[in-house]
Amino acid sequence: MRAEVGRVNILIVDDRPEQLLSLEAVLAPLGENIVKAASGREALRNLLQEEFAVILLDIKMPEIDGFETATLIRKRRSTLHTPIIFLTAYTDRVYVERSYSLGAVDYIMTPFAPEVLRTKVSVFVDLFKKTQKIKLQAESLRARAEQLQRLNRAALAINSALSLDAMVAAITEAARDVGGAHQAMTLVKLERPGERARTAVSLSERYTTFQKEAPPPIPGKLGALVCARNRPLRLTQRDLSLHPEWLDNRGERPPPRGYLAAPLTAADGQNIGTIQLSDRHDGEFSDDDETVLVQLAQLASIAIQNCVHAEAREANRLKDEFLATLSHELRSPLNAILGWTHLLRCEPFDAQRVAHGLEVIERNVAAQTKLIEDLLDVSRVTTGKLSISAAPMALAPVVEIAVDAIRPAAEAKGLTIDVSLDPHIEVNGDADRLQQVVSNLTSNALKFTRPGDHILVSLRRAGAMAELTVRDTGEGIAPDFLPLVFERFRQADSTSRRTHAGLGIGLSLVRHIVEVHGGSVVADSPGLQKGSTFVVRLPLLGVERSSLSALMREGRSRSLASSESASSLGGLRVLLVEDDADARELLQEVLSQHHAEVTAVASAHEALEAFCAARPHVLVSDIAMPGEDGYELIRAIRRLPPQAGGDLPALALTAYARKEDQKRALDAGFHMHATKPIEPAALVAAVASLVARARAGELPCARERGSSEEINP
Repeated sequence: MRAEVGRVNILIVDDRPEQLLSLEAVLAPLGENIVKAASGREALRNLLQEEFAVILLDIKMPEIDGFETATLIRKRRSTLHTPIIFLTAYTDRVYVERSYSLGAVDYIMTPFAPEVLRTKVSVFVDLFKKTQKIKLQAESLRARAEQLQRLNRAALAINSALSLDAMVAAITEAARDVGGAHQAMTLVKLERPGERARTAVSLSERYTTFQKEAPPPIPGKLGALVCARNRPLRLTQRDLSLHPEWLDNRGERPPPRGYLAAPLTAADGQNIGTIQLSDRHDGEFSDDDETVLVQLAQLASIAIQNCVHAEAREANRLKDEFLATLSHELRSPLNAILGWTHLLRCEPFDAQRVAHGLEVIERNVAAQTKLIEDLLDVSRVTTGKLSISAAPMALAPVVEIAVDAIRPAAEAKGLTIDVSLDPHIEVNGDADRLQQVVSNLTSNALKFTRPGDHILVSLRRAGAMAELTVRDTGEGIAPDFLPLVFERFRQADSTSRRTHAGLGIGLSLVRHIVEVHGGSVVADSPGLQKGSTFVVRLPLLGVERSSLSALMREGRSRSLASSESASSLGGLRVLLVEDDADARELLQEVLSQHHAEVTAVASAHEALEAFCAARPHVLVSDIAMPGEDGYELIRAIRRLPPQAGGDLPALALTAYARKEDQKRALDAGFHMHATKPIEPAALVAAVASLVARARAGELPCARERGSSEEINP
């Protein structure tokens, strides 16, 4: 801690200009500020504006003499103890006594010895400097103590945060408060798979929306430098003005008053972010400011690590619960499938009973497929690979399709679904993904609504947003669980006694899909047994209705043409490659029933041997096979010239369902990618579409990758 005192002020008062010049020359070697006043009034005006170490005051002056001036000086609290040295030619004892009665510290007769006067003045100058230094030190200690108190309050606020996002916000507010800055920003970036960076910004009232002045930018490039070198950095306003490129504003606005940053550091010394301050309230950032900010950064780093470890422990607990739930949810449909398969094989049932058994098997296969698709979507979300194919679309038909799909289950449960949709609402979105949103929300409402109650689904315009509301009168949501309702793997009841099945991932997918579309979703509930409401808001699309309708009519026409072409595969030769015997038999039966000539083989080696003899019109191949896989098979075919079948239309049919798996298949040479299980109608339609497009010359060349498509089962 340093408390430096610069040059101090000395006031000389005399009505004679030559005397003022003489006194100035005598005191000049002291190196202080000499302020001259030609009258008592001028001296008083100077004392109102400045603080002086000592006053040299003449007695005999017009208007207000030295004694009257001294009397007025002593009446002001700020100058009550300012040293006064009277300079006069009067030797009368009365003058001397009156001078000391007015608080004079000395009475010097003129003419005087310059060395004597200079020595006496220097004593009072040194005394003033020491006093000022003590004041500055006391002020510095007070400010330091206040900073430490703020640091203690900050530690409490940071450690009481309930989440990492709340903690980063608390760190930012505390940093701005402790550093006395107008701006603060905190960046936390943890090197963990799927972990997003957290950023928080805090601005003082100077930059509120009621102020016209916008805040100077926090130097982003300097933040990256602090992270890289993992050490504090302090710059003055002049430093920033010399390097406008650091501010990322091309010098369009003046630089902030100083910059101070401290790194956030993990226990192993690795950088995990920064705390940055800029635009200090008063002056530049000091050594004390840097010390306190480093201490805050150390406290924050420990708190962040503790929070991360606590979240990791909670994540492990949720993972264990999820795996137990997953095992139960996957085994339950398998039990029904296996049981009915065994009964149908062993027991002589009538046609009605057989139809019922097949219906149960189909329903449980669909349920298990939905579980697997949700799990794959969670994986895509976690790795940031959930793709959205957005296009102009009317939202009401998507909602209708999702609601119609759930009506039979609602009617079986004795529920009514009331629908109120604005048919003119249009958005830019992925119809399949938005249908998934509506389906998940309505399924959730169906699950938690009691028989005899009702569900309301409405779609309306709310300003510049489309607002989809799903409201039920069911079990409601407890207040403590409401903030967690959109988190992955969270369930209000995850015990073995829970009433409702599910993995706790449907609503988390809803939130992610909606946010990717630029929208938001919120949940609300008055409490348990009082129902719940979910509201999705999506940006409206400013597209002409006529053009959108034309696009929809074109899509329906293509769909109708595709359905008609898929009704028969007569005359088509299909080479089917599948190593699993049961799957191969099923696929062969489906294609054969639609009049295709199917050559079914169990390996890539057999497929290449049969290729020349069968001369197929289309290839349907699995990917994962022992020995050579489907990638090697298609690459071998693509190496052939076109006249030898090198441009054969090819469909990859596989259980690898990730986007990267689709891309790898298309890059290898397949024209389409479909995931197992696949509906028979979808398989037939895909084969027919491939052949039709090949005959029309619409398929990409075997070496044009990335322009093919994916088939959803």
